[in-house]
Amino acid sequence: MNQSFWSISRIFSDKKAYKSIKKLPISLWWSITEGASFEALVINGKFSNLELYNIYLDLLQQYYDEFGTTETHEAFIDARMNYALKLARYISTQNDFDKMLLEMALIDLKEATPTQDQNGKKQTLSAAITIIEESFGFQLDEETLTTYKFYSYQKRLSEKVEAQQQTLSSWRKR
Repeated sequence: MNQSFWSISRIFSDKKAYKSIKKLPISLWWSITEGASFEALVINGKFSNLELYNIYLDLLQQYYDEFGTTETHEAFIDARMNYALKLARYISTQNDFDKMLLEMALIDLKEATPTQDQNGKKQTLSAAITIIEESFGFQLDEETLTTYKFYSYQKRLSEKVEAQQQTLSSWRKR
């Protein structure tokens, strides 16, 4: 009996997933927000779908706490949360009505998923990385660049653009 307890505890202790945007590579974050499986968050071990959704929601909260949000992003977060709740409900009940609600939540999530930048063009990770590289003058590796650093660079770039626009606007008023 003691041997089986050791085996079970060893299995659970080997579980490891990305739980911080300061460690999560931007390439994984981007693929997950583009619709890939939450399994990409797993480093080692086996997680239930519910555990992975909770980890993802924690990561979204970290992103929100650090970088703020827009109405579009808030709608995306709400749709993602609604989908996670409907999935959890369906997993626990396994009935057709909850399955239908889950499918409707998935449709809402796909509609709320931001896939375009402000100019209306579909933004890709490589395009976003290229803009940062050109602006700051150094090369980035999307496999090792963390989500936190990526959005920090993007935020700083946005602040620089806004400051330049304000300077230009005040100069035109002269």
